[in-house]
Amino acid sequence: MNLKKLAITLPAPVCIVASISAFITYINHGLNAEFATQWLKSFLFSLVVILPIAGLLIMKLAQLVERRLPHIQPLGRKLILCGLIALSLESIISLMSVLSTSQAESASQFIAFWALTLLKALPLGYLIAMIMVFIVRPRIQRALAAA
Repeated sequence: MNLKKLAITLPAPVCIVASISAFITYINHGLNAEFATQWLKSFLFSLVVILPIAGLLIMKLAQLVERRLPHIQPLGRKLILCGLIALSLESIISLMSVLSTSQAESASQFIAFWALTLLKALPLGYLIAMIMVFIVRPRIQRALAAA
């Protein structure tokens, strides 16, 4: 991928990971004196894991939805795709956030903390997935086609 295509595709995932990790850090720790440090740690940890996975995951999920649900109207397929994207990426980002900032004393406490974080962040993840599927992805596809 050349630099122009990278410049077209990279900003959206970075902004998404930044906003979701900030939201999750806020959910878990609130706005305290250590928020910026906790968020930066969570953001960098999530970015290293999410950025390579997100593009592939979204592409594979889109293919899966198209292949398995051809009888559903395009709008319905897009909404299902949004749900799958939100659930999968939020699960991973929540896991990365909890791994990097949690002081859990047992596996069950860790899982409970992760599940609560995921449930709280899922609505924002769905909203961001909708923005990605309905607005950003088509624009990136058009820009890449023109590049």
